[in-house]
Amino acid sequence: KRVNVLILGVANNLSDTIMIASYDMENDKVHMISVPRDTYYPRKGYNQTAQKKINAIYGTDGAEGLVKAVENITSLDINYYIQFDYEAVEAIVDSIGGIEVEVPNDMNYDDPIDNLHIHFKKGQIVKNGEDIVKLLRWRKNNKGGGYKDGDLGRIRMQQQIVKLGIEKLLKGNIVSSFLKLQGPIKEYVRTNMTVNEMMYFVKKAKNINSENIYFLTAPGKAKNIQGLSFFVIDDEEFKEQINKIVEDVSEEVEE
Repeated sequence: KRVNVLILGVANNLSDTIMIASYDMENDKVHMISVPRDTYYPRKGYNQTAQKKINAIYGTDGAEGLVKAVENITSLDINYYIQFDYEAVEAIVDSIGGIEVEVPNDMNYDDPIDNLHIHFKKGQIVKNGEDIVKLLRWRKNNKGGGYKDGDLGRIRMQQQIVKLGIEKLLKGNIVSSFLKLQGPIKEYVRTNMTVNEMMYFVKKAKNINSENIYFLTAPGKAKNIQGLSFFVIDDEEFKEQINKIVEDVSEEVEE
């Protein structure tokens, strides 16, 4: 009746993106639930302050460790995980012919060590995989100034790109589009889902309308702990939102 998939974007041995796709197969609804990478998640035996962020779990316990952590904070049973890096995003976006995204503000950032150079003007439309990855990676400018609400703004950009990508796939023949993605998936994506299972869900997804795809972010607030900025989830409110999704109490579970 429902399948929950943990989607992990990985960079530098950290989980840069943590998102749960909860697919209600009876009612053809999908809820995409983002968990901020700076979420406070202390673990026994990991006493360094940075190790108390949820994104550090991947480096020590892999995707399987993150599955357990996400199950703990959401009370959802995670059936599968899909793990990818920025190379995967670039290849997948190009394989579906690109997606058009409007740049929300001026972006001027350079990291010579990582060979990363991001220079976009507000209102500019970017489309190809390389530029979409730059949008996903941008946090701040060389002279300071980023999203007004920090990483939550970056999460909204991630959600917007995922939404546009899904809408493009749903507009076309989703099965043939999925077959085009087989190359990038095999090369760049790691998952515990078999090809047959993927194809089963892709065929089911033909019945989903884009209006039945909802996005939300774990509620909470930023907090400085031991000199480091964390995102502390409001557990009670988050569990309430999750229960509404599972029980289908409300179609509009928004952040």
